[in-house]
Amino acid sequence: MHRILLVDDERDVGRIITEFLSGENYEIEQVTTGREAMSRMREERHPDIVLLDLNLPDVDGMDILREMKDAVKGVPIVVITGNGSIETAVRSIKMGATDFVQKPFRYNDFRRFITGVISARERSGNDHYGIMGSSPQMRKVFRLVDKFALSDITILLQGESGTGKELFARAIHRKSKRRDGPFVPLDCAALSETLIENELFGHEKGAFTGATERKIGKFERAQGGTLFIDEIENLSPSNQAKLLRAVEEKQIERVGGTKAIKVDVRIVAASNVQLTELINRGGFRKDLFYRFNQMTIAIPSLREREKDVDVLIRHFMCAYSGEFEKDAHISEEASRLLNAYPWPGNVRELENVVKSAVILADGDILAEHLPDFIRSGSFSLPGEAENCFFPGIKVEEEIEKGLREGTLDLKALIKKWSDRLEETVIRNVMERSNLNMVRVAQFLNIDPKTLRAKISQIRSDRSRNPLSGNQFPKRGGDSLPFSE
Repeated sequence: MHRILLVDDERDVGRIITEFLSGENYEIEQVTTGREAMSRMREERHPDIVLLDLNLPDVDGMDILREMKDAVKGVPIVVITGNGSIETAVRSIKMGATDFVQKPFRYNDFRRFITGVISARERSGNDHYGIMGSSPQMRKVFRLVDKFALSDITILLQGESGTGKELFARAIHRKSKRRDGPFVPLDCAALSETLIENELFGHEKGAFTGATERKIGKFERAQGGTLFIDEIENLSPSNQAKLLRAVEEKQIERVGGTKAIKVDVRIVAASNVQLTELINRGGFRKDLFYRFNQMTIAIPSLREREKDVDVLIRHFMCAYSGEFEKDAHISEEASRLLNAYPWPGNVRELENVVKSAVILADGDILAEHLPDFIRSGSFSLPGEAENCFFPGIKVEEEIEKGLREGTLDLKALIKKWSDRLEETVIRNVMERSNLNMVRVAQFLNIDPKTLRAKISQIRSDRSRNPLSGNQFPKRGGDSLPFSE
């Protein structure tokens, strides 16, 4: 029998809730003042959930919320009010509330909601689903995940690439009352504008050439669960407008369709750029940002949580030692080098380096098993040494030249940097791995045909201007550097 403490001065509310939950395994007790509520919370037998009205006759509901949170740890406190708003929800959750509901209640929604809160409390505990870290920065993130997971408000995860934003999104889902529903991810960086719309909303048969059957989109697949939209900064203005409408109206239309489809999903979004800066440049809608920014959780970079590096090294060593049937240990010198490196690629980069070292080592992981750039210490933090990423391009010289000439073609400059960075990445992967074309394409998260076209274009550019840089490497005389 689960015990519910209802704190509300309207007796009719208690009667309605009792009727809603009749036949369920709940014992409901109602008190009408804040003082009575605190008296009950100090009793030996604590309730399993508290429903707290913020408008009480004797004290401010926020004060009672604060006292309850301090008095009893681990009891879900759900704020209820007839005058709800997102601002009130976020404020109450920051003060310790588990969730927020608004009167009047709908029978089925309210019953599912209560069941979900109780179930999530019993099953979530303090597990963060394999996310490693005990630094103060990570403990802060874990506390925020625990606090906001049960609420249905939209969460924006802000952090650099490789910090594990999808892992945190999955943890939020698994700790939420939607944990029995699906978790559906969408990476906006990997798709074109047309494909993103199709992935989000689906399409009807005959909507366009090749649409031979109906396709269900991510929104519909996430019904009753969580939709994770990664790298939202890559959404086009058109898709931003369509997503905003779907979020506000809680309904979508498939591409080529005319029927509105209601959707019930919780959205967790992620970005590796500061969206406020993107808004100032006109690259992101302010109204959509406010919809996503009901609560922002900043995921720290690995260089901000350097105390976690050793924990992560040993975690990945154990994982990959088992996978590759190795008995790997790490030498003091290799450990020192790994801890000295600032990891601009964050946890993902550290994982890849440890994985590679485990494969190379026959016993202990030595300094010689680490990449050259880690052994030599020739690294740069993001934004500190642009020229190490764009060889041959002098940023300050380009700007000075533009000032002298009275013009600077920003788009052309960014295109030049982007092309050079792309070539540098592909060249390095080719030179430092023995993977075939398909595996390299998978590693770079692009289609093999796209990779083949990029290599051909780079070679073509080099042949037209042989003094522009080293010739693109070949292997075994093949026309392409990899075997198919």
